Amino acid sequence: MARIELRHCTVRIKDGLAGTAAIMDASLMVGDTTFDITTVVLNTDVTDKVPIGARFTIAGETGTPVHTVTARTPTSMGPTTNIVFTPATAAGVVTTAVLTFTAQQLEIKVGDGDINYTEATEMLYDLDRGQLDTVREGDDQPMEVSLNFTYEHITTGTNETIAPMDAIKRRGSASEWVNSATDKCEPYAVDIEVEHVPPCGTSQKETTTFPDFRSESREVSFKDSNVAVTGKCNVKEPIVARS
Repeated sequence: MARIELRHCTVRIKDGLAGTAAIMDASLMVGDTTFDITTVVLNTDVTDKVPIGARFTIAGETGTPVHTVTARTPTSMGPTTNIVFTPATAAGVVTTAVLTFTAQQLEIKVGDGDINYTEATEMLYDLDRGQLDTVREGDDQPMEVSLNFTYEHITTGTNETIAPMDAIKRRGSASEWVNSATDKCEPYAVDIEVEHVPPCGTSQKETTTFPDFRSESREVSFKDSNVAVTGKCNVKEPIVARS
């Protein structure tokens, strides 16, 4: 088996944002970076407020680029009536188009470090008069995940993008991230996605997703510029796909 080089892996930390909105701007043109919206329906704490950093696509837009919200009106409450975003709109956008919001994410290029996970299955061995008889599965066990990676900043500053610790703890520039758990009343969770792209040959790209991840331990080494995060997922095994 060939050894996977971590330098060919990308880690994405993703939240659970999803939903739709409709464009209501009669003056919309190619190259716009702002427009009015209505009928906002999101799975956020305030369902009609668009988070800063929200990612969306526009129905009918040429190339289906992913846009990111950089500002909104009103700034602090819902419903959101106007958004500012990047990149600018391409051709094909009409004033009645639907916006489809997708998960906010932080992408980390992994160099030195490690990514590992542990699946556990509890087996119960029943006895019959002191002799081994039958075996049955016990309670489900959460999958354990560990990430080690090099960092430049633990938290964000004025002009920096979201740092890993911010996304994992939902703070700073990630304070409006959405819980990835189905039950939004559960403690905050994110999805961890690891994409391995072989540099050559005919090998397929493989994507491993660790859903519903909650960090339980976070260790930072200033000497090694390293962050080690461990935690558990509320699932028994990862989702693996090849393409």
